[in-house]
Amino acid sequence: MTDSAAVRGSGAASAGHSWMWELLLRALGAALHMAATWAVIRALTPDEAGVFFSGFVIALGLSTLLRGKYEIYMAQHIIARRSFANGISDGALLMQLARRMLLRSTLVCGVLLVVTADLDIQAPQLQEVLQTYFPFVLALPFVSLSSLLGEALRAANRTLGIVVTAYALNLSVLLVALLAPPDADLVVYSWAFLLGSFGAAAVATGLAWYAFPSTPAERRRPISREILHEVDARELIGLARGILLWGPLCVLAIWAPPLQMARYAVAARTALIVDFFLPALNLTGCRETLRASRPAQASRRALMAQLAASLTYSSALVIPLLLLAPDTLRIFGEPYTDQVAIYAVLLVVQWANGAGRPAVRQAVIAWDARRIGIALGSGAIAVVLLCALGVAAYGAVAAAVASLVGALIVNGRAIELALRQTAK
Repeated sequence: MTDSAAVRGSGAASAGHSWMWELLLRALGAALHMAATWAVIRALTPDEAGVFFSGFVIALGLSTLLRGKYEIYMAQHIIARRSFANGISDGALLMQLARRMLLRSTLVCGVLLVVTADLDIQAPQLQEVLQTYFPFVLALPFVSLSSLLGEALRAANRTLGIVVTAYALNLSVLLVALLAPPDADLVVYSWAFLLGSFGAAAVATGLAWYAFPSTPAERRRPISREILHEVDARELIGLARGILLWGPLCVLAIWAPPLQMARYAVAARTALIVDFFLPALNLTGCRETLRASRPAQASRRALMAQLAASLTYSSALVIPLLLLAPDTLRIFGEPYTDQVAIYAVLLVVQWANGAGRPAVRQAVIAWDARRIGIALGSGAIAVVLLCALGVAAYGAVAAAVASLVGALIVNGRAIELALRQTAK
């Protein structure tokens, strides 16, 4: 009995230490994230900051479109624990799909570089803009790789990996913003993004190797043609998801003045603090995902309990942030202090995504391609139209409201599909 008690005590201490260590890593990630945002908007004029954050949209939005089908299939393989059924380990499949996605994004990067070089010759007046966005184009393969691996870690409930991966990018931008001379060109910050993206890809690769172990023989073995067909079948759904997530921002970047882009970016990056801490609070996902021996199926009662817990944790985190919104934005100074409405709407977006996460995971397991395609496709069309119609009059507010509409459509439909499946 004494030995058993000692073991339990040791395990409890280890669990407490691990929890505290994770909380510290998440707090450090949030601090770097906020500090990088603050440093950029203090070092650049609002218009320059808008151009810089438009580069973020180019890299992250395009990478979402390129990796969409791979990301969805990989998440389904992990969450539904298909490795036990088809004999392909998560690590082997992830590396195979990552190589294909990396080749795809590299080819698109090459095409964009050719177009950029041609525009540089044909339209010299665009030379400054092209020089600013050139590093963002070069960063496309690295952003795509780190994002794909990060989403695989998220599917396995290893969300701390995404936080750690972001260290490299935020630290690179922060250091350049602090060390660069006051008159430094905007392109210096663009190259800082490229350097940080490379570091983030390297960190994400290391974390993925650790979280999804596989043998060299498994990684070299070609995946079957049937799996490739299943991946390709998710192309349109992946594109719809990318448009749903980044469509409003693309409309804002193209049609609105850079100042509107800067205001939205500051509010959006601040609202992302929810994503740093909510996964640690939301206990609905099992941390033993990778060691489970059978597919994760939820009964209706279990799903309702998970949804209730997600709603509770999301509300407990978002409501205080809403109350502190004016004080939070005051940190960034003018012209960002009066963007409370945009920030509040984007916090509600984070709340909806957090509350609906169990239903989204259940929908991925049950996978009804037709219904999911309709939900994502209709949501993508709705958010782009809503933003396009409202951006001229309302600017960044229209993009924020469109993002909220998209989040409510996706999570609402996911909850409906999950409840329908568990009722059978």
